[in-house]
Amino acid sequence: MYEWKQEGSNREQPDLEESLATYYGPQMREQPLSSASWQRLRSQLGPQRPPRKWRKPGLHRFWRRNDRSDPAYIRETFYRMTHEAPVFYPVSLLQCSFSARTRMPSVEVSAFGRNKIKLRLPSTTEMLISQPELDVLVATGLARYQYEQEPKHRVLRLLLDFALLLSSVAAILFILQDRLISIIPIAILLCALWLLHLHGRRLAFRADVLIVQWLGREAVCRGLHALADRSRSPRRGKWGEPSLAERIERVCGSRVTIEEDRLMHVGR
Repeated sequence: MYEWKQEGSNREQPDLEESLATYYGPQMREQPLSSASWQRLRSQLGPQRPPRKWRKPGLHRFWRRNDRSDPAYIRETFYRMTHEAPVFYPVSLLQCSFSARTRMPSVEVSAFGRNKIKLRLPSTTEMLISQPELDVLVATGLARYQYEQEPKHRVLRLLLDFALLLSSVAAILFILQDRLISIIPIAILLCALWLLHLHGRRLAFRADVLIVQWLGREAVCRGLHALADRSRSPRRGKWGEPSLAERIERVCGSRVTIEEDRLMHVGR
């Protein structure tokens, strides 16, 4: 029975091939395209994209910059801060970047570029920023930017930057010529740097007073204490900026003292 089916299939196969050959015609051989045909096809396809460069795997995990748009919760915080201030600034002023190496969130105000308020946040899940911390950071950036836009601060900053540039060039020239007069531009350079440091600290303290008016003392203290708990050295400040301990002492000093007195009485 198996042999009968096999013989039947062999008899049907030529009939099918003959029918296809009768309908479509005899099978044609492969004919390669000429060089002119290839050139015409290539011109129709247009220029091709170059292959992507090789990138070390895992490098994007250490620094991932948000080039397209900031996350929704960052924009919502910015809009809420501008509403509570109230100040009317576009969200394009804010630039948010994430890094796995960033442990301490920070905010900086720049006088150059499109994004004047630069917010740096950690990208790891275990170090996600809380809402009180984010409120204080965004409000701090807005307050410092507002003071930086005042004419007297802009003129003072311009004069100090010009003094830094001029004294640096003069000091280098005099040092290369081996002249004792190089002491004068070096002294001017150090004086301008110290004035910039004092100007930054004064501006930061004024901004803290402003964000207390916007958010309330309790909300600002909660955010500053959360940032201090995250920091490894809350008493160490940056150049031109006070430390978190100094900011907490100025903003929350009276409240902290009252709580400490209450705890001491309870302990007794």
